[in-house]
Amino acid sequence: MRIYKILLINIMMYLFINTTYAEQKTFCDSYDTQLTHMNAITSNDAPYAGLPKPLTQHEYKELPATINSYCPPCTLKDPTSCAHRPCQTKNIMPLDVYHGIQAKGDPWMKMANREALNSVEHGGGPFGVVILQIDDKSGKILRYWINHNHVVEWADPTAHAEVTTIRSASRELGVLNLGHINQKEAKLPQPSEWSHCVLYSSAESCPMCTAAIYWAGIGEVAFSATRFDAAVKGVDFSDEMIYDEFARPYDKRQHMHIVHSITDNSLDAFNYYKRNNVARYGAAP
Repeated sequence: MRIYKILLINIMMYLFINTTYAEQKTFCDSYDTQLTHMNAITSNDAPYAGLPKPLTQHEYKELPATINSYCPPCTLKDPTSCAHRPCQTKNIMPLDVYHGIQAKGDPWMKMANREALNSVEHGGGPFGVVILQIDDKSGKILRYWINHNHVVEWADPTAHAEVTTIRSASRELGVLNLGHINQKEAKLPQPSEWSHCVLYSSAESCPMCTAAIYWAGIGEVAFSATRFDAAVKGVDFSDEMIYDEFARPYDKRQHMHIVHSITDNSLDAFNYYKRNNVARYGAAP
């Protein structure tokens, strides 16, 4: 009888723990379902207004001096350093870089930014992404995915918000090209023959994520914070070194030693791939 009581207590404790705390699932790595969305969220066929239209020069000049009013208290161990890390109230936007693309935000952009804040408040990187799936014929939103940076959580330097959200959408839809989704190929239902995805990122994408977006076939992108915002003191996510490295010949690169190793089997895989009936992917963006 005592054994049954102990077993019953253990079962009750198990149920209590699993209903009290967020569920743990696995997608490449474990994640907390209370903080992370790996599955699509249906949108009840809401109409999509499209990416925000760029502002005219006059409209841009009329923007208020202060755009962002959120300023959390500074809790750094050294209070004197707080003075050197003031809250930023407006994006850093050199016009020669962002000329002609400034636009007002929309609810999807705000959602990506909220996801970025949610991530950093729980120990993740300050980046969030929303991917919408749009029905080509009706222009309605079929579903969307929300995700954020998992670099620290997963000990994965490639788990940026754009990459993890693309992984989520591609895995669930079962397709490689998120810019041109066929009804017959997709695992999730869509009313028309074709649909496509639009990506909203809380910050301008790094070179890796930009390439990932191209490879995913996504042709419509909106971002909020700029790469100059990401590089300010205290944030320190600068991609300048990578851009500079790409512009140099291999033998002039300063941060990576690279050699072209010539072997007698370097083309074996390509020769087999192009001459045999194998699964194919990776068409140029």
